[in-house]
Amino acid sequence: MNQGKKKSKEQAKKRVRKGLTGIFAAIALLVLALLMVLALGPELEKRTYKLQYPEEIAQYSEQYKLDPYLVAAVIHCESANRADAVSGAGAMGLMQLMPDTGEWIAGKLSIKNYEDDLLLQPETSIRMGCWYLRFLLDRYGGDQSAALAAYNAGHGNVDKWINDPAVSQDGRLVNIPYAETKQYVEKVHRAYEKYKALYQDAF
Repeated sequence: MNQGKKKSKEQAKKRVRKGLTGIFAAIALLVLALLMVLALGPELEKRTYKLQYPEEIAQYSEQYKLDPYLVAAVIHCESANRADAVSGAGAMGLMQLMPDTGEWIAGKLSIKNYEDDLLLQPETSIRMGCWYLRFLLDRYGGDQSAALAAYNAGHGNVDKWINDPAVSQDGRLVNIPYAETKQYVEKVHRAYEKYKALYQDAF
């Protein structure tokens, strides 16, 4: 009888040891997985937040006194870094400029023989987009949110909003009335923070 009890205790101990071994193995695998996520996380995020034209972004950001990470964020949100992107509304290229806006900017930049297809050239799109961002930032006194709202909805709309006390205060836009434009500005701000974190030494 005592021998049977002793055997049962030994078996119980073995089951406990086996269970503990399994728990420790599971914890080790979990820790390893977490370490891999921490190590690979930024590299995986770079697949979403791509930086494909750093030289052009750096060149025209410097020329027009822009934060290059903001330019990268706008490109990400506008076209997902696709140079051949054309929206349903007709916006074209990396920075998704409308053809009439492109023609207007081309005049400002003294680009001769302008054609809409120029907007599909990465360097031209970035050059024009950077000029336009600088124009909008200057128009709204450096207010980044207002400039981005104008990039999305047009500066005519933003001019009206800034003169509307229901959505502005002291000449600054405090509430964007268009849901789509509000979401766009928030999306660019999030992407901006991502690009700064993922590409710290890019510019």
